[in-house]
Amino acid sequence: MKRLTFLLAFVILAVSVSAQDVDGGATTILNKLSAKYLAYSTMKIDYTYKCEQNEKVVDTKTGTMTIKGDKYTFVFGNQTSFCDGKTLWNYQKDINEVSIFEYIEAEDNLLNPAKILSGWAKEYRSKFIREESKNGKILQIIDLMPLKSSSFYKMRLVVDKSKQEIKSIAAYEKGKTIYTYSIDKLVTNATLDDASFRFDVKAHPGVDINDMR
Repeated sequence: MKRLTFLLAFVILAVSVSAQDVDGGATTILNKLSAKYLAYSTMKIDYTYKCEQNEKVVDTKTGTMTIKGDKYTFVFGNQTSFCDGKTLWNYQKDINEVSIFEYIEAEDNLLNPAKILSGWAKEYRSKFIREESKNGKILQIIDLMPLKSSSFYKMRLVVDKSKQEIKSIAAYEKGKTIYTYSIDKLVTNATLDDASFRFDVKAHPGVDINDMR
C-alpha cells in the first residue's frame, strides 16, 4: 500500500493549507494550490510511476486514480483498490481475487484523503528549492521534510508555475530508494457515480472473495 500512500500525497499536498514554511516562499505556493484543488468536486489522475534504487530505475508502471471526497479508486498494475469511505476492496486481476476490509480511518489515515487533508500541514516543514525552465515551462521545486520519524526523509514537489498544478512528487527513502509519480493527465469536476467506488462482484464472474471484516 506504500505506492498508494505516495500517490495520495499528490492530493494531500495540493490542498495543504499551511505547512511550516522555512524560506517564506513554499507556503505561498502551497496555499495557491490549496485554493485551486479544494474547488474540485472530483479528480481523475493518470500517472506514471517510477522506482529508483541506488540511482537505477528498477520499476515503472502507469495507472489511474479517481477521487471524490473520501472515496477513491486506485489502479496499479494488476491491482485495483476501491474505497467508498466505509469499505476497502483490493482486487488482484491476475488471480481474480478480492480481499474486503472494513475501512478504519484511525488505522489507515494515509489511505484516506479526507483524514490526510486535515493533518498534513502539521506533519511537515516546507522549503522552496528553486525555479527551473523545462520544455518552455517554469517549474517550482519544493521539498517537504517530515517533522516526525518516517521511512522517508523528504517529499519533492514539482509545480507548474503558470498553471499552478502539481506535475510530479517524489518520496526519498532513507535507504536510497526514490518513488516518483508524474501526473500525465488531470481531469476535474467530472460526474462520478458513487457505485464506481465499490467493487462489483457481478462484473467479475468466479472471483475468489476473502472477506476480512
